[in-house]
Amino acid sequence: MDALLEVQGLQTEFATRSGVVRAVDGVDLVLHKGETLGVVGESGCGKSVTSMSIMGLLPKGVSRIAGGDIRFKGKSMLSLPASELRKIRGNQISMIFQEPMTSLNPVFKIGSQIAEAIRFHMKLGKTEAWSRAVDMLKKVGIPRPEQIAMEYPHQLSGGMRQRVMIAMAMSCNPEVLIADEPTTALDVTIQAQILDLIRELQAERGTAVLLITHDLGVVAETCQRVVVMYAGQVVEETDVKSLFRNPKHPYTKGLLGSLPQLAGEEQHRLEPIPGSVPNPADMPKGCRFAPRCAFRTEACDSVQPQLVEIEAGHKCRCLLVEEGTR
Repeated sequence: MDALLEVQGLQTEFATRSGVVRAVDGVDLVLHKGETLGVVGESGCGKSVTSMSIMGLLPKGVSRIAGGDIRFKGKSMLSLPASELRKIRGNQISMIFQEPMTSLNPVFKIGSQIAEAIRFHMKLGKTEAWSRAVDMLKKVGIPRPEQIAMEYPHQLSGGMRQRVMIAMAMSCNPEVLIADEPTTALDVTIQAQILDLIRELQAERGTAVLLITHDLGVVAETCQRVVVMYAGQVVEETDVKSLFRNPKHPYTKGLLGSLPQLAGEEQHRLEPIPGSVPNPADMPKGCRFAPRCAFRTEACDSVQPQLVEIEAGHKCRCLLVEEGTR
């Protein structure tokens, strides 16, 4: 499979009152043509910061990419001038943000916002771009697309706004689509519709999807491979079936154990992960999950585990798994 997008040892830092905080620390990702890769983890693990780093949308002045590389089709995006990056962003690589109300401009009509991106990247005239914008609204299942194109974001429901974001992201036929929590704050029925829509467009256009979520149910239904993140690092990576059948990292097991499910006729008892996520400004010296881990040993408090391949295509960051003692 051809690697479209490669994130290699990414390190992203923020300047805070407590000093410099590394929100993403050595993350590696590979997204292949036509596949869906899930990135999973609880809030604050670095999922969204990773996606913003890829898109070059980090807030200026308070953040920077301190190390690593981001490569698209073999070419480093970090070395590109801003003008070249703008040609890729929104054209070859598009993004759906988790809150469309803050991503859409409230003072411009829906059709105008979609047409603007089309005109910039596809060099179409105003009339052609507007026609394509309306056509994209129709493709994402929005009724009365001609009328909706003339309306403003606040006039639409949350599900409709999310469909508009998908229409905008897919309007230029991107090769990579980054979907950052695309179903957040939507009810279950609308969530299913949005995920089905993304799958349909992906199948139609062969787009590779990087799906960022905290919902393992969404991952099970949508993704082929999955990366689990904790405290700014990748702690496990494998195919989806292996993750659910044979998770290796204690954090992954904790995530799966906290999911509601039915075991025969009796309801499975939820097992929450004890403790809380470490402060990014004061990370543990050893394994970052050690303070919350039921399998913790003395070595876990002082030795930082590395992400190693323990089986074909299955990577894990855990001393005990690496040593084969658990």
